[in-house]
Amino acid sequence: MSKLKIAGVTLALVFAATGSAFAQDVAADEAAAKAKMPSVEGIVTSAASCQYEGGFLGKVADANVCMAPIRAAEFSTQAYDGEGQGVMKCSGNGAFTNELSGSYCRIYLEAKPRKKTRAELEAELEAMTEAELETTN
Repeated sequence: MSKLKIAGVTLALVFAATGSAFAQDVAADEAAAKAKMPSVEGIVTSAASCQYEGGFLGKVADANVCMAPIRAAEFSTQAYDGEGQGVMKCSGNGAFTNELSGSYCRIYLEAKPRKKTRAELEAELEAMTEAELETTN
């Protein structure tokens, strides 16, 4: 009876080891496939996707901006998606204005504020001058 139990335990261990090896083979195959497939990510449209792609948030001219690194060509596969490697290129990141700034992509997450015209600035200055003159009289 004890030989039968030992044989059963041995058989169970063999099946467990085989199952574990099979699972490792599947994971290795998936990793190899991702290393060959082109990236499907790298699009920044929000603060969350900016941080997901390895970017950081800031303000430029009173507009929220994402500064995301640009991935090198060797990191252009799915194996690097979501690893904080950055965006593939500046264009194609939503309907936002993108500008290349060194090895980073400047992506506006909201519309850039419109610059005031000369007439608006002169009217503002005149109003401030009149208000100041009224308070001194």
